[in-house]
Amino acid sequence: MQDEKNVRPDFAKLPENSAFYQPEDRRSTRDKLKDMDFRQKLSFIAEYYGINILVTLAIVGAVLFLILHFAFGKSIGFSIMAVNTTLEQSPADDADFFTDFLVKNGVDLKKQEVSIDSGLGVSATGEDSASQTNLRTIQTRFMADSVDVFMSDEELLYSLGEFEYLEDLNSCLPAEVLDKYKDDLVVVKCVETGENRPVGIRIPADNEWLRSSGWYPDGAVMGIQAGAEHEQLAVTFVLEVLGEEVK
Repeated sequence: MQDEKNVRPDFAKLPENSAFYQPEDRRSTRDKLKDMDFRQKLSFIAEYYGINILVTLAIVGAVLFLILHFAFGKSIGFSIMAVNTTLEQSPADDADFFTDFLVKNGVDLKKQEVSIDSGLGVSATGEDSASQTNLRTIQTRFMADSVDVFMSDEELLYSLGEFEYLEDLNSCLPAEVLDKYKDDLVVVKCVETGENRPVGIRIPADNEWLRSSGWYPDGAVMGIQAGAEHEQLAVTFVLEVLGEEVK
């Protein structure tokens, strides 16, 4: 039996191929996701789970605030999310790994601390349930403005950059650095505006910081969240990873 659809009257303003006049898609969410590419999955998750994400944001934010404020008395001074790491215990999983950088840049560790999230993984297709859950978690963190620096493989960062979760590096990195690394910039075309802009920079496997972190033996890409709470510190961190002088 064919699914019913709305009849389009002759005077209708909507075109005949409008979704309003198409049969209802009664497939399960899982089946719908199987037919989508990675970018479509991100868009679908953001739209389909939007309300749930916003509610989760409010609850998680309130709980984290209460825990940090009353139990530890510390706020977040810098936040880094690294997705698709080796998932083995690495030096950069420990807050002490970032101590020298934070202290050198004026973060009072008696009052603030670093937030490290390196346990999430997203498969290349994003079809498995764990990847879908982790994608929602990543989007929730971005929507809560709780990420300063983001690291991952290039495909995932590219997809997030298309939806403007990541800062345009033209607006925050020095011109001479952008010119020096122009061949290593990850440039995306934004879905909403159609604008092309660099949102990430490739970090090779032999980079000194990357090797010492233990996170990505084959290299990674790095970006800054759009509107990051600690944007200047995030910029300073990216420059330090690149081995560039901070002016």
